Amino acid sequence: MKSDKQLKAYPGGQKTDRQGKIAFFFLLAIMAVYYGYRMFALTPWYDELYTYYYFISKGPVYAAIHWPLPNNHVGYSVLSACLAFLGNPYISLRGISYLCALANMCLLYKIIQNYKRGFWPLAGVVLYLSMNLVNQLAVQGRGYTLGITSYLTAWLCLICICREGRAPKKSYVIYALSLVLGLYTVSSNVYWVVPLCLSGGLYLLLKGIRKDQKAESFKKLAMLIIASLVAALGTVFLYTTIWLAIGSNLLVKDVASTYYGMGHVKMILNAPFAAIGRGMEYMLDTPYIQSEDRTGFTGRLIEWFGTLFGYYYNSLQGVIALVWAGGLIYLARKIAQSIKRSTDPSLSGFGCRHMDKELLLYLCVFMGSIFVPVCLFIQCKRPYYRVFTYGGVLLAVLIVLLLQKALDSACAKIPDEGKRKGVFWLVFLLIGLFGIKCLFFSGYNVQYGDREHEIEDALANADIDKWEHFCVTDCNQQYLLYFLYGIRCENTQIEGADVVLLDKRMTEPDFDEMVWEFYHYYDTIPWEYMEQNMSRIYENEDYVLYVKKR
Repeated sequence: MKSDKQLKAYPGGQKTDRQGKIAFFFLLAIMAVYYGYRMFALTPWYDELYTYYYFISKGPVYAAIHWPLPNNHVGYSVLSACLAFLGNPYISLRGISYLCALANMCLLYKIIQNYKRGFWPLAGVVLYLSMNLVNQLAVQGRGYTLGITSYLTAWLCLICICREGRAPKKSYVIYALSLVLGLYTVSSNVYWVVPLCLSGGLYLLLKGIRKDQKAESFKKLAMLIIASLVAALGTVFLYTTIWLAIGSNLLVKDVASTYYGMGHVKMILNAPFAAIGRGMEYMLDTPYIQSEDRTGFTGRLIEWFGTLFGYYYNSLQGVIALVWAGGLIYLARKIAQSIKRSTDPSLSGFGCRHMDKELLLYLCVFMGSIFVPVCLFIQCKRPYYRVFTYGGVLLAVLIVLLLQKALDSACAKIPDEGKRKGVFWLVFLLIGLFGIKCLFFSGYNVQYGDREHEIEDALANADIDKWEHFCVTDCNQQYLLYFLYGIRCENTQIEGADVVLLDKRMTEPDFDEMVWEFYHYYDTIPWEYMEQNMSRIYENEDYVLYVKKR
């Protein structure tokens, strides 16, 4: 047991709490500038542009009831559409993600601070920010960063609910709202919703075994279950509005339907359940990720996880796999020890309560880590890697736990207090340098989409304000034309256009590959008209810009 003097000098103890907070706010200010730069400097890529063109730009109500494809992150689109009054498309598209990226730093710091003191919360935040997947999606106009905010908020509320004493009602309310927002934003957030709920429920159940805490814990457990059920009902209600809109739209346009030609409102009022059923059927028939053949799936899933680990930290797949495997073994052991200490009626005092407190942390990280592989194996699915950006939270916390254990074990063998402090400061310095290396010297700051960036470059050379008639030859330039200049162009007819931008692949007679973004190929381009009426004024690596001859 450390003396008070040793504890104050201990790099993980009380003296460094204030220093850690100062360093964190300094880091927060740096990241606010860095994320602000990324928000405006990086050209939006296809998924962002599609979201802005079809949902965000049409207002929150439209975004809330339209779901043509799983590509619409409804909750994010609704919130982003509320920023349209600011008049800046970058802020409208990415403003919510920007705010959430900064909020995630604060929430993660607060979560780790509930269990670890000194510089450990800061170390966890640095490790989280250093991940490529986290950085790439931080300010993208998609719902993944918002989903992480919902996750961390729900986790923090769970900590508040599970600690000693009566939990304020607002904790249950915010907890439920966070689950709803997470699922409403990206339905695949169920991969963190379920293990988080299970972790809180299991913790309170185990805590309720103790006679001195039985009544309080079971009451909290009942309240947590109610909050989770309310969240489930709230999510179903929000999706029901989408099913109503989808179903009514399909039924009134289906010539085989008895509702063909009927107005949407009338159809919904006359047969709401028919609309809901048709909308639900459509959503289930267009799943986000298709199931795969069971044959050989285990090998493909292992390979998939290896690639995912590489998206967290470039070229460190093997190291991350070992960290996660060793971490799960460590967590399983700590959970077993904590359960034994927490449920043994003969044990009492500060030590028992301390272990009981950390049990929730162990459960959240452990359950969150094992749920995904088990679920994916059962489902026989391999979702997009960006779905599991939130896994960076679990990985960062797990590394902090392992590092603290390793350092405590190592420093226990060093009798000299100064040398112990030196070891700790060296480790924290290395973590900081690792974060700097990852963020600024690992290729993290490239454009999201090279072709989208080249389209923006080409359009910047077209003197858009001088022209009235535009033609779009692929959907990326169609979306960018609206995003950058507010011109919503549906025209794909080249004849009569003032500005024409061609992908160089369209100019190759032998190019016959199917490109779904294209509206034109070589054979559909009126080359004789182009030669007579258009001037080739600019080209970059992939695009050629033509304007009308004067």
